[in-house]
Amino acid sequence: MAAASIGPERLGVAGKKPFTVFIEGNIGSGKTTFLNHFEKFKDRVCLLTEPVEKWRDCGGVNLLDLMYKEPHRWAMPFQTYVTLTMLNMHTHQTEKSVKLMERSMFSAR
Repeated sequence: MAAASIGPERLGVAGKKPFTVFIEGNIGSGKTTFLNHFEKFKDRVCLLTEPVEKWRDCGGVNLLDLMYKEPHRWAMPFQTYVTLTMLNMHTHQTEKSVKLMERSMFSAR
């Protein structure tokens, strides 16, 4: 019902800001699998999954692995990079009316 009250200016029509939906959940809860179900709508929906591949290759360095091996040393640099990559996703421009994103930048702690 709520979707019916959302005007075209909120849905990214005619170059306006897209309607953004964040998919939140624990690790391994099926966020990516859920988003993959929307592949068939990729002509209308912008799908943005967590950029894990960027975290595993930051200038040839696997920050994700380092964070798990030595969290006391690498948690801050890793989380800073996660925030940067998530910010890039948040500001990703699209002409599509809906943007589905795996996690919000604000879910990172």
